[in-house]
Amino acid sequence: MSGPVRRARGLAQSVFAVARRRSDDPKTRVRVRIAHGETRVLAEGDPARERLMAIASDLVAEYGKGTRGSG
Repeated sequence: MSGPVRRARGLAQSVFAVARRRSDDPKTRVRVRIAHGETRVLAEGDPARERLMAIASDLVAEYGKGTRGSG
């Protein structure tokens, strides 16, 4: 198998894996980037996850109040 075909196949497999995970587990994932670009998914019940979800909710609510479209 040639390089471009192998890369395309790998990309397709990654996309399908993400789609499968999303359909299997519809819960919101909280993923954070830590040292050297490594990522970590915060577990449900983790206080840091709860704080980040609250902050995200506040940001979304605040953005919704904004004057979008008037410039």
